[in-house]
Amino acid sequence: MVLRRLQSIFTPAHPKPGKFDEALIHSAIERVVDGTDPRLRAVRNYPRKLRDAVERAIEFVVTFVDTFPPAIELSRRSFTTDPRVRALFASPEQLREIISFSQGMLSYLQQNPGPLPQTLYAVLVTERVEKNILGMDLQGDLMRRDVAQTVINFRDPRVSLPTDNAAESRRDAMNRVFDYLVEIALQRLVSTRTRKQQLEQQQRQLLQKKAQLYKASTLALEPLMELRVPEAPDAGAIEKQLQAIEAELARIRISSATIENHLAKVAATLREPEKHLHLERVVLTLNHMNVKMASNALHNTNTLEFDEILLRQDARRFTMAFVRFPSSELLPQPDFFDQARRMLTPRVMT
Repeated sequence: MVLRRLQSIFTPAHPKPGKFDEALIHSAIERVVDGTDPRLRAVRNYPRKLRDAVERAIEFVVTFVDTFPPAIELSRRSFTTDPRVRALFASPEQLREIISFSQGMLSYLQQNPGPLPQTLYAVLVTERVEKNILGMDLQGDLMRRDVAQTVINFRDPRVSLPTDNAAESRRDAMNRVFDYLVEIALQRLVSTRTRKQQLEQQQRQLLQKKAQLYKASTLALEPLMELRVPEAPDAGAIEKQLQAIEAELARIRISSATIENHLAKVAATLREPEKHLHLERVVLTLNHMNVKMASNALHNTNTLEFDEILLRQDARRFTMAFVRFPSSELLPQPDFFDQARRMLTPRVMT
């Protein structure tokens, strides 16, 4: 089973939330089936049974991505004029390195070897990290030392999904968000199957202990023939564990006995996407050193807004923004073949 990630389900003419055409809904349903369990197609009327859940997921995805503000410009000029860019990057040099050498940009350049468009669009993803330090602060007319402060850093920034069109950049993001929901649905199916296998293994181990119990008991023949009798396991504890495992296995077998139940689990995941993905707008008041300041601070501060995505599955949080940058800001790509050839060519001693 391979998820067809390269085939976009969101077209340039995608409508507003709540008004989706049949082609989009059909593509999304098939993407869900391919991404979770293709055997779902064996369920009678599976498109109809998935339709409401898929429509709910599509509406969530479109609204989720459309919530983000217009693309932020990333350039040496914007580093000096836009405090958001200064907060995100340590220097103009780091900014240029990130947009030039992120894996997403390298892949784009490999697939588009011709002349680049004047402006490129992408998604910037980074992680906000807060660190408590002791620093200096101007309080009134006095400079005080060892003042408790919180510094904001944006770790591991990278650009993804580069394209030459702002609308296409958002459509690509919609596909990624939708795929994430499909991935969550798949993980739920896998976790049920894995749990069943774990319980069956524990059941086998307990049954082996139960066999040892019988072997060590006076009901078996071996103790009459052996000089040393092994210590018997706790029979009551074994029986309780077996009963608990067998009860949980029975529940799992009932819930996963048919592909119908798999389809119901997938639909349940897509029907409540907000349980798995959350978007939060974070407001920070920072000085020029990225130190958090009080919102009513009077000197050298900027109040900035960032959008953060919370992946509820593993409680990970990322800052995300749509960005644009002139292709002229890209640094020259290293010629790896030329470098390898230079390293392999023997040097002539003079």
